[in-house]
Amino acid sequence: MSNICYNESGDFMEANKEVRNDELKVAMITLNLQDDKESEDEFIKLLKSSILIIPAVDDDKKDEFTFMLLANQNQDHYFQCYTDIDEYNKWSDAKESREFFLSFDELANIVVSSDSEIKGLVINPFSENIVLNREAVKNIFSNDKVFIDDKKECPKEIKRKMKRVLEKKKSINCAYILCIIKNNIPGYLLIIDVKTKDIEKLFNEIREEVNNSIDEINLDIMTTKYDIAEELIKDMKPFYEK
Repeated sequence: MSNICYNESGDFMEANKEVRNDELKVAMITLNLQDDKESEDEFIKLLKSSILIIPAVDDDKKDEFTFMLLANQNQDHYFQCYTDIDEYNKWSDAKESREFFLSFDELANIVVSSDSEIKGLVINPFSENIVLNREAVKNIFSNDKVFIDDKKECPKEIKRKMKRVLEKKKSINCAYILCIIKNNIPGYLLIIDVKTKDIEKLFNEIREEVNNSIDEINLDIMTTKYDIAEELIKDMKPFYEK
């Protein structure tokens, strides 16, 4: 076992014991049994939308997280992640760390941008043991082709309905919206300045309420904590402010 330190503003969340990823786990079992393209495609589709449990220890004084890595027989180091708390507890050192959960995109971004000694990630290492090397993680992470549509402005009616949703969320300070094209399909990117530990719950609530009020909308959401978000909104005014 090894570890890697990761500086962060403290937005990583302690894992929700109800996170399960049952469909992803079935896809992993199927992939191990069949190992064909159809099984692989289903696994990747579910993985990209998953929230995974990551063991780490944190130092509040330094605002630093230390992710606990696993090493194979060749001493190659991998990020370990788990589909649910039962899988996490199979790790012998589980009680010595805290559980955090990250989306696959967040985890993949760390893997791809980390030291080259990190060889990839392993999911449920003590059961299904799906290993993805750095190149595989990078390919899955970059599979979605997203472009900002600078020539198009978000319709006023959509902004109005979005505002109604955001007004109910006390943790949101302001929000920006951009028109995007994702995998050749038009949609919108909502960037929010928010203070909450339960980001995933907030995102799910926003998506559900937006889908209930706006027909056939493709919506992606991210927070302003990312450098790419700051770059995208640097010359913009928020369409919503608390």
